[in-house]
Amino acid sequence: MAPPAAILTPHSTKDVSVILKLCNQYRVPLIAYGAGTSVEGHISALSANSISLDMKEFKDVGIPNDGMLEDACVDVGAGVTRLELNHQLRYTGMQFMVDPGADASIGGMVACGASGTTAVKYGTMRENILGLECVLPDGTIASCGTKGALKSSAGYDLTSLMTGSEGTLGVITNITVKLHPIPEHVMAAVCTFDTLHKAAEAVATMRMCSIPVERCELLDESSVAAFNQYANSGKISHMDGESESSSPVPKPSLFLEFAGSSQAAVREQVELTESICVDDFGASNFQYKQDEEERNALWVARHKLYYASLALRPGATNAVLTDACVPLSKFADLITATVKDVEAMGVVGPCFGHAGDGNFHCILPLIDGDSEDYIARVNIVNDNLIRRTIEAGGTCTGEHGIGYGKIKYLQQQYGDGGVRMMEIVKRGIDRNNIMNPGKVVELSPS
Repeated sequence: MAPPAAILTPHSTKDVSVILKLCNQYRVPLIAYGAGTSVEGHISALSANSISLDMKEFKDVGIPNDGMLEDACVDVGAGVTRLELNHQLRYTGMQFMVDPGADASIGGMVACGASGTTAVKYGTMRENILGLECVLPDGTIASCGTKGALKSSAGYDLTSLMTGSEGTLGVITNITVKLHPIPEHVMAAVCTFDTLHKAAEAVATMRMCSIPVERCELLDESSVAAFNQYANSGKISHMDGESESSSPVPKPSLFLEFAGSSQAAVREQVELTESICVDDFGASNFQYKQDEEERNALWVARHKLYYASLALRPGATNAVLTDACVPLSKFADLITATVKDVEAMGVVGPCFGHAGDGNFHCILPLIDGDSEDYIARVNIVNDNLIRRTIEAGGTCTGEHGIGYGKIKYLQQQYGDGGVRMMEIVKRGIDRNNIMNPGKVVELSPS
């Protein structure tokens, strides 16, 4: 990998069009850059003459002067970040609900098909986009989808094609995103289980009972221990902001959040969830958290797990970050098998995930100078996880995307036909292979 030869900062879609025409004419590789939060090497320059297209100036948010968003959607520039968008929406009574944890740009979230902790209720980026504007490799400006209509059967679904394309088909400049009302009543809950398998089974049962849980996160014992150690070091606050003695019990745990239009409706959701967790699966330490500060601290803890996991191996600066998603019926077995692999291989690897939609991660921290044997054992954990996931009918990536790190797994997941279809789409739109080359699919020279 090499740094880009140049960084360009366009201010308009027309600027992007001019740049792409020139890059296409002279066959100069181009990589669109949002906030740099991706984890699969999406923005890595794989050749020395690449250009980085920084989209930070695309900051428009189409909120009317009166603040009324009658169609529950808004046009957003690709460079607007998730937190910036919700800050601007704060007086409208609406919010954008996809939450990958990092303050990613909306354009980047579309490009990577992001989701996160709220996907269990609100869906991923694919379900939260009505349309978008993009620039194709030859400079053509294309409109995809709608500006507010909730459905369309007009031709190919170009919005979905661009979502998850990781900058390999064009540059996304503007997006029309769905919004949701800010809940009037919110409550969080935490509980612990004797085994990870029981915790995962409890989640599957909750989903079968159609409890409209807002967030549903599962942490293994190692993840909770990582959080406690990180909090005790002073890096983050404890979940309830109190003393060290109130740290979460180091057992498999569920972090939950519920929302509704009335306190009674939320309380009913919580009570039914408590009954399933405690009565059916032996959960203990079931605690409610209504205070906004306590709830925010809970999710800060969850979002800091990457850094907390790195801290389990002093000196670690990066990690293999897995991202499997499986049918809910297989979730308990798959995450349990991964934890056993981590133990058997003698590596550090907290496991946690968005249990409500079958997506889980294993963070495997690496230190510069790790032995070949240690790295080999880490790779065994990762390969076993993906093999089991695909055999179970799942996917090698639920939300992080392919980049260049997971290209080899697409063949396992889709076979020759599926990969060939992606190659045909890529070649048809990006004939000269200038758009983020080497990501998602690898094309031989034409």
